[in-house]
Amino acid sequence: MPITKFTKIDNSVCWVLWKIEENLTELEKLYNPNPSELKDFNSMKVDSRRMESYAARLALRYLLGEVELANCEVYKDEFGKPHVEHNGVEISISHAKGYGAAAINLKGPVGIDIEYPRNQITKIAHKFLHPAEVEWAGQNIERLTKIWSAKEALYKLHGRTQLIFAEQLIVGEASGQIIESDSFQEYDVVFADQGDFLISIAF
Repeated sequence: MPITKFTKIDNSVCWVLWKIEENLTELEKLYNPNPSELKDFNSMKVDSRRMESYAARLALRYLLGEVELANCEVYKDEFGKPHVEHNGVEISISHAKGYGAAAINLKGPVGIDIEYPRNQITKIAHKFLHPAEVEWAGQNIERLTKIWSAKEALYKLHGRTQLIFAEQLIVGEASGQIIESDSFQEYDVVFADQGDFLISIAF
């Protein structure tokens, strides 16, 4: 089983990374989707994306087993956010370029994101940077990638409505805020540098 990393952040939050070493047929056999899931997987036109989706689901299945929730049903709400049928427990998945990842919080919301640094991020930074982030981010690709990835994780954590990244999400070096109307919620953000790519977990 190509689980390359299992990490406990604290007693409630942990995450796992699955490196794809199988072909599509092997991943499908390992996951053994039900008819509804198979329809969703087959709707993906690009094989690499389908493989990454399988890897993310396999990572989640492994993670649920590690926290003794292997028999809990996973479902998506009307916004496409995955949930597990266990009171107070929240989950999140992500995938990119040969990897799938999953995170779980036994006591509240969680979001996970995989992000590869790219030079183009400096050209779109103005679209997602909040004024409070501009000074510490600058044009540094590593810091911009951290901010973008953390905002993706916060977006997945929120999971209900559209959020404007440059206005409603603010990221610090170890925390993030989600602003809605006249209130805001603050969350922890953990960055896990994997060398070629970055994983962000918000909870």
